[in-house]
Amino acid sequence: MADPIHGMIRLKRQDETHRLLLDVINSRAFQRLRRIKQMGMAEFVFPGATHNRFVHSIGAMWLMLKTIDHLSEDRDVARQLKQPFADTGVPFKRLLLVGILVHDIGHPPLSHTLEDVLNLQGQGLNHDQHWNDLVLKHDPQLKAIWAKYGHPNMPDALARFLGNHENTAKHYFADLVSSQLDMDRLDYLLRDSHHLGVQYGRVETERLITNLSLEPRLDDEPVIAIREEALPALEHYLFGRYQAYKMALHSLDKAAEILMKKTLLRFAEARRQGIKTGEPADILFKLIEDGKSMTHDEFLMLDDCYLWDKINQWAHLSEDKILKKLSIRLLEHNLFKYIEITQFGGNLTHSDLMPIYDQLRQYYEKRGLSYEFGFDQMIVTPKPFYQKPPVKNPIWIRQHNGTICEFDTISSLPFTMEHNEGRRWLLFVWDREAKSVLKRLLEQRFDPDSQISDESDDEDFE
Repeated sequence: MADPIHGMIRLKRQDETHRLLLDVINSRAFQRLRRIKQMGMAEFVFPGATHNRFVHSIGAMWLMLKTIDHLSEDRDVARQLKQPFADTGVPFKRLLLVGILVHDIGHPPLSHTLEDVLNLQGQGLNHDQHWNDLVLKHDPQLKAIWAKYGHPNMPDALARFLGNHENTAKHYFADLVSSQLDMDRLDYLLRDSHHLGVQYGRVETERLITNLSLEPRLDDEPVIAIREEALPALEHYLFGRYQAYKMALHSLDKAAEILMKKTLLRFAEARRQGIKTGEPADILFKLIEDGKSMTHDEFLMLDDCYLWDKINQWAHLSEDKILKKLSIRLLEHNLFKYIEITQFGGNLTHSDLMPIYDQLRQYYEKRGLSYEFGFDQMIVTPKPFYQKPPVKNPIWIRQHNGTICEFDTISSLPFTMEHNEGRRWLLFVWDREAKSVLKRLLEQRFDPDSQISDESDDEDFE
């Protein structure tokens, strides 16, 4: 496979573990990831961001192969990687490779976007536990693959290895799959920055991988550590990730997400009211109403193609006027307009804005617009630069003298950087006219002498 990020990616059919990976890649469940955009609706702002979870998962697997090859240069580590994990019978090497390959197999359409707009995580329907577990355990093709290679218990072994199983802690090798420095993050930072057309996130992957080591500790289990000589590359990786997320959390991207959210919620409301939508989208409706009752087969039918086909049908055939308008706007890239409320004062609360909301609602009613489906708000907070224990396990550093320490005790980076630095509170409205009304109401109440520019004059052209 020719990959724009890593070059040629090759798996060897004479190697049984590689054949296992190829069989998983060729399964229906994994091939579905070709139809799941990696960055949700980011292409509404960054037109090149059309890459998918399929190529990202293979890229992360390739980095894991390179990491295993590097760590195996130590004979003791090589021997350990060939050993089975606990009583599962599955070698660590296979758990690492299969674990990183299928880590996104449970993503819903539009990746994290749909999880956010439908609050799937709040319902316990997050991709990395509920949907992953459902697919890995119940998909007939995958079950046959696990049995073929002598690991019918692969899903449970993975859950225990990654710490997703009740009463089990994550194994230290699993940090290579999921941690503050893992193969998932290394691939998506490189891949996303490439497709967004930005420089942030273009990290020194080779330097980081070739400086990883398994380090023993006196009174505790070993840890995956990175040698001190690679500290500049590690700092660049962390700061690049921080800046890449700030770049990706674009206000127009959030406007697109809000429009998608309102469209899906209006669809569900129309279905409940018995209004003909032109396309009933039964599986999508089931996800919104009772996702926990979905079978793995129903879930695998959901992808970006399914979702956009339904939106296209609603735009042409829906008898619900609001759903029809919202769907057309998505297809025409006619996003909601937004105002950043934080420019009117950093200490405003929701109660401060209630009178504004009441006046805006009255304005909507006069124009015959839906306030419920034409207004929303969102607080956007950048990802934290680095999370210290107990929030996250630390990144471990092997110092020149051989001792092991936590990253933040040796790095000179600004750990005092506030988590909510760059926090934005956005209000979304139907169109420019509604935005002008909202802006005027805000100025009259909070800053009558302001000369705040209309920052969205060029929204449609960014």
